Amino acid sequence: MGLEATIFPWYRIAKPPPVGPMIIAKLSDGFCGLNVIHVSRLPFEKTGKANWTALLAILHKRQLLAARTPPVKPAIANTKEDVYVIEVEGTSNVPIESPSWASLQTRPLVRHGATACTVISRATLITMLSMCNARCTFRHSGAAGHRAAYASYSGQWYIEWPLGAPAVVHFAAHDSHALSSDVYPASFERRVDKCVQMTAGVIEAPEPGKLQCAFPGRKPPGMWLLEYQPKGFPGAHGSRHLYNMMGGKVFDVDFLLAREYTNERDLPPHELRLTLPSKEKGRNTTFYVPEKEQQMLAQLMDCLPWSPLSWSIHRGLRDLLLAFSRATMDKCRRRLAQKLRETVLQNPQKLEARGWGPEFIRESIPDIVFSSVMARAGESGDAVRVVTDTALLLWDGLATGLDETKFWREQLELPSKVDQQLTPEMVIALTKCFVLEWYTDFDYQIYHDLPTELLFG
Repeated sequence: MGLEATIFPWYRIAKPPPVGPMIIAKLSDGFCGLNVIHVSRLPFEKTGKANWTALLAILHKRQLLAARTPPVKPAIANTKEDVYVIEVEGTSNVPIESPSWASLQTRPLVRHGATACTVISRATLITMLSMCNARCTFRHSGAAGHRAAYASYSGQWYIEWPLGAPAVVHFAAHDSHALSSDVYPASFERRVDKCVQMTAGVIEAPEPGKLQCAFPGRKPPGMWLLEYQPKGFPGAHGSRHLYNMMGGKVFDVDFLLAREYTNERDLPPHELRLTLPSKEKGRNTTFYVPEKEQQMLAQLMDCLPWSPLSWSIHRGLRDLLLAFSRATMDKCRRRLAQKLRETVLQNPQKLEARGWGPEFIRESIPDIVFSSVMARAGESGDAVRVVTDTALLLWDGLATGLDETKFWREQLELPSKVDQQLTPEMVIALTKCFVLEWYTDFDYQIYHDLPTELLFG
């Protein structure tokens, strides 16, 4: 019996029955039909009791800017906590006059307790978690049902599925920040397809049909040979189920197979040995990488999608690419950190024009970018936003060029390239590696814990 059968008989109290938004999000459809979404850390609109109103108040169709002083032109329709909110459309500033999602298709709401809920699929939930850079902080499955909590950059998520009752999703915006004191830009861009692909462990080149490749999951301790298989993803185990569920075309995706060997003497010729974390805590596993697969890893590093925020990432993808890139990144790390610090000191007005707080730029950002890059790892979304926005100041090419560089393939052919002066393209390539280092672990097999439909209250 589906959730439709539990619809509350609203005719007893209201005619016609109340309706709410139909929220659909997945790889093939974007979020409610849009692939590019602008996410804010705090709601910019008044929210209701239902949690889905809070979510729609942090996801926006267009970029938002927040001004501390009243702009001269145009007239601003919305103010909150003495902050003037401007919605950007193209090159002109347009005041917010109505909720961004007022035109969404509606459906009858479902009563759960005292809350009117909309119904979402598990694919939609996983997509929204990925967009908000969520990570699991609590999970329990037992005789009474399933419960889980996810912390994300834009709020807290809770899932409850009591035995014999519908599964319910809750979302609450952060209460630890205020618009009037926030020194970060009001919103940042997220691409739904890239968020889902990184969660499923798939990297796609910007040029259509050029390259799509999936990664194996984390392996037990042992010896593994990395083997490139064209169109091999349909035979993989694990994330291909999620990719299918999201509307992805599994049959178009290549695969990096991890083939196990018990005797090192039986291994085919290889030139690179990588030590990766294994499934067993505290123990590592060894991957051997032939020359062809090294070239593939270098191309995949170059094709990492650009992101202003960390990824909720497939750990097999992360493990392999971090192990492959670590030595090169460490050689360039101090120069990258110093380059970004100098960029902030020389161009504070450019960051201010992007929405950063003036005092924060001059007093804190230079040291934040340097310390974050030198740290080699971390979990702060704020630090990632600072570093990526600083790196963009050095980029004068097209935005589409951010998704594919040539640095990693060139340094594989010519290792001395890492000793050269940093170019804007090298800064972008290394910054994408930095974002990979500041990852957020996400279990792509979360769908095993969830029914096909959930109430979003």
